[in-house]
Amino acid sequence: MSGKDNASETLAKGLRILDLFGNEEAGFTLSQIAGRVGINKTSVYRYVNTFCEQGFLRQDEQTRRYRTGARMLALAHSMRERSVLVTQVRPLVDEVHQTYDLHVDVGILAGDAIHLVYRRESRDTRAFRSFISSSDLHYLAAGKAALAFMEPAAREALMARLTLRPRTEKTITDPAALQAELKLAREKGYALNNEEFVPGLIAIAAPLFSLHTGKVVGGVSFDTTTDRYSMREFEVQYGAYLVELAKKLSAVVSL
Repeated sequence: MSGKDNASETLAKGLRILDLFGNEEAGFTLSQIAGRVGINKTSVYRYVNTFCEQGFLRQDEQTRRYRTGARMLALAHSMRERSVLVTQVRPLVDEVHQTYDLHVDVGILAGDAIHLVYRRESRDTRAFRSFISSSDLHYLAAGKAALAFMEPAAREALMARLTLRPRTEKTITDPAALQAELKLAREKGYALNNEEFVPGLIAIAAPLFSLHTGKVVGGVSFDTTTDRYSMREFEVQYGAYLVELAKKLSAVVSL
């Protein structure tokens, strides 16, 4: 019997709903949740009510939108503080942050989404909304880096499932343009994000690989503001350094 045969489809649907809430501060209506995860509204209603009763979600009394609840936040904090992966990643990221006052994100792939495992914010990025978890890899620096360096068949399959939703007016939503951007990333060794997630925020990101399988497992990004650097200045100053950090982090995430 395969692992898929042993999986719980009911649990998987519930987790897909929870995955939505890592990156949207405004929350979601029932209709929006149903549309995003492809589950009918009646089923979604049962799921979100259960999550609300358990404290993982909450419903805003005025907007009727669902948002993350206290229990989910507490669980995320606990996992971050106790994770072996975070313990290994933290010293490398903290050294970069302290030396250059850079915003650093480390994200790990799971399914079609990338999930933040460790972050250090810089003084210039604290006012910006950053990603926590997202399946919209095309407008995240770490997501683009992971996409670019996937094995070709895996990348094409994921691209076919990816909805190129715009996040800002600079988000790449044309498949051909995104493919060209990913090709450029493979040539450089890192991906660029030019205000595609948040206006005024730019980033460069390099892929993380499993040293055991050689496959992409995530990405690490440096973020800054357009007030501090131009895209070109940021790339020239930190691109090579980012690639070296990615190599060190790849050794850590492969342990």
